[in-house]
Amino acid sequence: MAGATESELPAQSLRVFLVTDAWEDRDGRSVLRFHGRSDVASGSRPVEILINNFRPVFFISRSARLPPEGQGLPPLQRQPVELKNFSDEPVDAVYFRGEHDLRRAREILPKLGVRTYESDVHPCERYRMERFLSGAVLVEPGADAPPPTDNDNTGGPLRFINPRVRPAPPGDDNVDLVIASIDIETGVQSGQLYSIAVHTYGGGRPDDRRVFMLETREGAGESQLNDEDGLPFQLIRCPSERVLLDRFCDQVLRDLDPDVLIGWNVISFDLKFLANKAAALGATLRLGRGGRPASVRERAGGTGDFAIVPGRAVLDGPMVMRAAFYNFPDFRLESVARTLLGRGKLIQEHEADEKIAEINRLFEHDRPQLARYNIQDCVLVSDIFKHTGLIDLWKRRSQISGMLLDQIGRSVAAFDFFLLPRLHRKGYVAISEQDVAFEAAAPGGYVMEPQSGLYEDVIVLDFRSLYPSIIRTFRIDPYSRLMQSLHDDEPPIEVPGGQFRFSRTEHILPDFIGELLDLRAQAKAARDEHLSTAIKILMNSFYGVMGSPGCRFYHSDLPSAITRTGQWLLLESRKFLESRGFEVLYGDTDSLFVLVTGQDRGPAETARSVAEVGSDLAEQLNAYWTERIREEYDLQSYLEMEYEKHYRKFLLPPARGGGSAKKRYAGLLMRGEVEELHFVGMETVRSDWTDVAKIFQRGLYERIFQNPEAPVDWIKSFAAELRAGAYDDKLVYRKRLRKTVDEYVKNVPQHVRAARMLKNPGNSVSYRMTRQGPIPVQIKTSDIDYEYYLEHQLKPIADTVLGFFNTNFDEIVHSTQLNLF
Repeated sequence: MAGATESELPAQSLRVFLVTDAWEDRDGRSVLRFHGRSDVASGSRPVEILINNFRPVFFISRSARLPPEGQGLPPLQRQPVELKNFSDEPVDAVYFRGEHDLRRAREILPKLGVRTYESDVHPCERYRMERFLSGAVLVEPGADAPPPTDNDNTGGPLRFINPRVRPAPPGDDNVDLVIASIDIETGVQSGQLYSIAVHTYGGGRPDDRRVFMLETREGAGESQLNDEDGLPFQLIRCPSERVLLDRFCDQVLRDLDPDVLIGWNVISFDLKFLANKAAALGATLRLGRGGRPASVRERAGGTGDFAIVPGRAVLDGPMVMRAAFYNFPDFRLESVARTLLGRGKLIQEHEADEKIAEINRLFEHDRPQLARYNIQDCVLVSDIFKHTGLIDLWKRRSQISGMLLDQIGRSVAAFDFFLLPRLHRKGYVAISEQDVAFEAAAPGGYVMEPQSGLYEDVIVLDFRSLYPSIIRTFRIDPYSRLMQSLHDDEPPIEVPGGQFRFSRTEHILPDFIGELLDLRAQAKAARDEHLSTAIKILMNSFYGVMGSPGCRFYHSDLPSAITRTGQWLLLESRKFLESRGFEVLYGDTDSLFVLVTGQDRGPAETARSVAEVGSDLAEQLNAYWTERIREEYDLQSYLEMEYEKHYRKFLLPPARGGGSAKKRYAGLLMRGEVEELHFVGMETVRSDWTDVAKIFQRGLYERIFQNPEAPVDWIKSFAAELRAGAYDDKLVYRKRLRKTVDEYVKNVPQHVRAARMLKNPGNSVSYRMTRQGPIPVQIKTSDIDYEYYLEHQLKPIADTVLGFFNTNFDEIVHSTQLNLF
C-alpha cells in the first residue's frame, strides 16, 4: 500500500478494531502501544496508537504510612481519591512515571506492612477498561496531540500519538482483518529449514500464496507454479536458511502485513522452530510490526507455549477450535480437514515415519511438489477458519469480553475488565489477586439419581441460562455481597438453600446480565450466531470465575449461593411436576427429563401431542416460579423454563459397577418428523473408544429402540464378523502422549508401549491390540487379538443394556445353547 498523503489522513474519527496491545518503559515513562485495523470505508489500513501520557496507578489505604523518598521506593505521587476498600476505609491513588517503578513499589510495600490494591492490573487493560474500550473503537487526533502520520511512508501503520479514543457505537465494525496462515517444512533428523509457506487473505485484497524454499543447488530466483487445485503461488528460492528467514520476514513486513497469524500447532512448532533457527543463525525473527522480534515462551507452570509477535495476534488452530467447543476424535490437521472440508493433506499423516521420509525425498528430488504440499497445508488451515467463522467469532468475543484476539479465554481477566471500572464508579477498589484468601471449592451442579430403564416419550425441560438467571434474580455479585455485609440495616435477600445474603438495591452484575440477554435476543433476531455465542460464553463464565481463587473477586459464598439455588430450583420443580402426575426420571444442573406416557391423566390430555404437553408444562413452571419468588422473596423472577426436546425412545443405563449412571443416556430424538439417534456421555461420542465400539453401540441401540428386545442374532453375527476380520480397519486406538515416552517410568500404559516402537511417535499414537500386545498401525500385523476387543470394547457396551432383557454378552456370544426368557 502506498503511503497516504497529508490530505488523505483522517481529520475526523476513524473506526478501528483493536488487535494487540503492549507496554514499555521509555526513558522511565510508560508508553502504551495498540495495533488495529481501520474499517473498509477508510481503506482498511493498519493503525498504531501510542499513549505516552499514561501514569500507572495502584491504591493504598489512606492511613498507610510510606517511608520518606530516597529509602528504596521509586518516585511516586500520592493523591486522595473518593474511593474505599472492601473494609470501607478510604484509599489514596499512587501514581508512577513508569510500569517498572510501579512493580518495584508493589514488591517493596508489603514488606513494610503496606497493602496495595489493584497493583497487578495490566497497564494496557487499565487504560482500556476505564474507558470501556473493547473491540471496535473510534480514534481521532487529540486536541493537544500531533496529527496522525504514516510510520515510514511505505504503507506502514497510520500512527496516532495520544489521540482521543472512545467506544465505537454498536453495530457491524466492518473491519476486514488481514490473516496470514503459515506452515513450515523441516528435516527432522537434520534440523534443516526446508521451506516456509504463507497464505494471506482479507483486508479487501486478493489472496496471496507464497512458498520460500531452501535451494542450495540452483540458486536464488522466483517462479510461479500452480497448486493441486490449479491456483497460482509464488515459489521463492533462497540460497541459505538465513536468506530464507530474512526474505520471509521482509515480505511479511513489507508486502503482506497481516493482523493475525494462524496455523496448526503454529506456536509450539512453526514459530518456535523459526525463533530457535533464527537464534542459531545469529539473527532475529523480525515478524512483529516495525520489525520487532517475535518470540515463543513457556507458560507459567509448564502448561504450554505462547507467542509474542508485536502488533500481530497469533491464533493456533487446535487451541482456538477447542476454545470454540469443537470436538473431534483427534485434532490432527488431516482429521479436522477431512471432517469439515471433505479433503485433506497431500501427504497422509497416519504413517508418521513414511511422511517424514516422503518430505525428505521431495526436498531432495521434487521441491516444486514439496512447495505444493507446504502451501496446501496453509490453505487447509485458512479454509477451516473460514468454514467455521472462527475469526468472526473471536472478533465478537473480543467486543463483548474486552479481551483482545489472542487473549480470548482469559475469563478472569474479562471479569476484571467488566467489573473493576464499574466498581470504581460505585466508589470502591478491589484487592490484588495475590491477596485472595481461598476458602473452599463450591459445590458443582446438582445431578439427580437417574431411574435406569427403557422408556417411551420422554421430554426435556430446561432452565434457559440458569446460572446467569439466578444471578440476575437473586442479585448475586461481589458488590452486592459487600454492600449487604457493610450495610446490614436494610432487609437482605437470603437466597434459598443456604444462609447467603445479598443487597436488594446495590449490585452490578445482575444489570449487566440483563443488558447481555437483551443484546443476545437482538443477535438472535438478526441471526448473528457469532455474537449470540460470544454473549453466551461470557455469561456462562461468571459462575466459574467467581469460584476461582485466581479471581480478585472470589468469595465462596458467591458460587455456593448459585449452585445451591440451582439445586433448590431443580428439586422444587420436580415436586411441582410430580404433584401433577408426571414422573421425573433424571435431572442434571438445569434440565429435567420427564416421562409423559403412562401417566394417570384424562383422555383430553393424553390425546395432545407430546410437544404441546411439554410447552404447557414449561409455561406452568414459569408461572409457578414467577408467583413463588414474588411471594417468598419479593423479587422479580428472571427464570425461564423451556420445552427443549422430545425423545420418542429413551434409555438410562445402569452403572457398570452397579447403581445408576449419571450423565449417560441415549434416545431417539425427534427433529420435527425425523428421528435421530442421540447419545450423551456414551462410548460412541468419546474419543478413547475404537470405531468398532461406536459402530456396535449405534447398531445395538437402533435395534433395541425399534424393537424392544435383545437382538441376540445380530450380536452373535457382529461378533462372528469381528473374528473374521470384517472390522480390522475399525480396531485402532488413538491416544495422545502428554509427555515424552521416556518420562513414563512406573506405569507404562498400552499406548506408550506402542509409541516406543516408533522412531518419531509425535504427540499421539494409533495402535491395535494383538496377541503380543499393543502394536502401532505403522507396523503391519495380522495377529489381531479379537477376543480382547470382544471383552474390552463390545461387552461393556452390551451389558449396560442387556440386563434389561435378563441376559448378557457372554451368554449370547460364548454359549452354544441359549435359554434367554
